[in-house]
Amino acid sequence: MPFTAAPPVPVRITAVDSGSLAHTLGWAPGDQILAVNGEAVADELDLRFKASEERLAVKVRVGGDLREDVVEKGPDEPLGVTLEEFRVKTCGDDCVFCFVDQNPTGLRDTLYFRDGDFRMSFLYGNYITVTNLRERDLERIVEQRLSPLYVSVHCTDDDVRARMMGHRTLRDRLGEKLRYLADHDIELHAQIVLVPGFNDAGRLVETILDLYDLHERLYSVSVVPVGLTRHRREQADLRLVSPAEARQLVRLVERWQRTFRETIGRGFVYLSDEVYLLAGQDFPDEDDYDGYPLMENGVGMSRDFLNELAFQAEDFPEALPAPRRVTFASGALTAPFLDERVRPALEGVGGLDVRVVACENLLFGDSVTVSGLLNFKSFAAALRPLAERGELGDLVVLPPDSVNFEGLFLDNRPGQMTPDDLSAALGGVEVAVFDGDWAALVDRLADAVPA
Repeated sequence: MPFTAAPPVPVRITAVDSGSLAHTLGWAPGDQILAVNGEAVADELDLRFKASEERLAVKVRVGGDLREDVVEKGPDEPLGVTLEEFRVKTCGDDCVFCFVDQNPTGLRDTLYFRDGDFRMSFLYGNYITVTNLRERDLERIVEQRLSPLYVSVHCTDDDVRARMMGHRTLRDRLGEKLRYLADHDIELHAQIVLVPGFNDAGRLVETILDLYDLHERLYSVSVVPVGLTRHRREQADLRLVSPAEARQLVRLVERWQRTFRETIGRGFVYLSDEVYLLAGQDFPDEDDYDGYPLMENGVGMSRDFLNELAFQAEDFPEALPAPRRVTFASGALTAPFLDERVRPALEGVGGLDVRVVACENLLFGDSVTVSGLLNFKSFAAALRPLAERGELGDLVVLPPDSVNFEGLFLDNRPGQMTPDDLSAALGGVEVAVFDGDWAALVDRLADAVPA
C-alpha cells in the first residue's frame, strides 16, 4: 500500500517525576526524546509502547546536547516523564453535513476543530474517517495494537463518498484500509450518518453488505440521522430524516438483525436512540444491544436509562416526608419520552410531583431537538417563566450530556456557563445535572428544604 510518510518531529518533555529513571539520568522539562532503540518517538502513546522493553537505548537532546542514554529497568517500570500533548490530526474530509461547519460563532475554540486522529479514536472512542491514514499510521496501529478503532464510513460507494465527504480525489481507499486493519486483527466499529438523498435506500443496503464482509473484525455498524442547524452557510441543500423514513429504517434494521443474529450471533447493525424517538417507537430490549458497546454514540442509552430506573424504583420509598416537586428540562425530542416513561415511575413515590419542560434550542435552531446541544440560554428561556410563577419546585434536573467534562454549557460567556449560573438566573432554585442515580435523586428530594 504505497502511502506517503514523513518522519515525526522530536517530542518535548514537560515534566519529570522526582526519583524516576528520567530524573536519575538528568532529564528535565524542555528536553526532547528523539528515538528509543533506533525508532523515532511520535508522542506519549508511542513512547509507552517503545519503552516497554527492559533495556533501552534512548536518544535524547538534553540542554541542547544530543546524546544516547542506555536504560536498564523493570518490565513495567516507567521512565517517569510526561511529554507535551500531541497535536491532534485534523479530519481529512470536508463533509457536506459536518456539524462543525454548522456551529454559530462565539463558542469555545475546541468546538470548531475537526478531529480526525486515530489516536483519539483508540483512546476515547472518537469516530474518525480514514482518509488521512498513511502507511506509517496503519503500520503503527497494527504494531501497537491500537484497538478498537471507530470509523465514520457513511457510504462505501466511491462516487457517493466523494460527493458526501469532499474528497479531493475520487477514491480514498477506504476498503483497502479497512481490510488491512481487519486482516491484522484490529477491532473496528463503523458509523453511518444517514443523509436522505445521499447514502439512504439502496446505497445504505450496499454499504451494510460491504461492511458485513469484514464482520469477523468489524463488530458493529451504528446508523445515526444527520443533524442540521440554522447556521448552515453556503452548504449543500440537505434535509432531515422524516418520521416516516425513521419508521421504515427501524423495520429494515429489525430484519437485518434477525438475519445477522442467525449467522454471526449478533445484531451487527444498530440504530441510534434518536431514530426510535423520531419514529415514535419503543427501544429494543437490552439483549438486542449486545452489551451496549456503542452507548457513547447514542445507541442504547435510553434503554439502559429506562432499565436502570425500573431497577432502582424497587427501592424507592413509598412516600416522601413532605411534598416535593422536581422539574426535568429536556430537548424537544426526548421530552415526550420523559413525560410518558419517567414521570409516572417517579410519581409512584407519594408526595413527589414531576414536571417535564421541553426546551427549544435557541443556539442551533428548532431543527435540533436533542438534549445534548441545549445551552444556557435555551434552558433559561424555557424555565424562567416557571421560576417567575414559583412553579419550578425544589430541584431542576438537566440532561447528563448538557455539560462537558468541565461542567460547562456550550455558552462561552461569563455568567452563562455552569448549572450554578443557571440557578442564579432562575432565582436560586437548585440546578443539578443528572448522574444516572435515580435513588440518590429521590433521597435528595426527600432531604430538600421546600422552595
